[in-house]
Amino acid sequence: MQRMLGTVSRGVRAPIIRSGDDIVSIVADSLLSASAAENIPVRDRDIVAVTEAVVGRAQGNYATVAQIAADVRAKFPGGEAAVILPILSRNRFSVCLRGIASGLKKMTLMLSYP
Repeated sequence: MQRMLGTVSRGVRAPIIRSGDDIVSIVADSLLSASAAENIPVRDRDIVAVTEAVVGRAQGNYATVAQIAADVRAKFPGGEAAVILPILSRNRFSVCLRGIASGLKKMTLMLSYP
């Protein structure tokens, strides 16, 4: 049998993950449900990846805006810093930026254009 497909990546929909959720069960159940619904078998050597954001949320391991601001104040006691070429596609960037800005007296933000 000749192999006709290369690497295939699929996103699997799962419920909203909250702190304390059983991430292993949620991932397994979501994967098996998607596999059955779409008639896509899960095979030996398939790889399942889970984003760090989902794992962190399930573990309750995330920083609040206030915690980010306090950390920035501690690391930049002069009250000035710059954020250079941030990755804007990260869905958490606006929250991080709010925390950084809250912890500084003056912040420079350098973006690339276009």
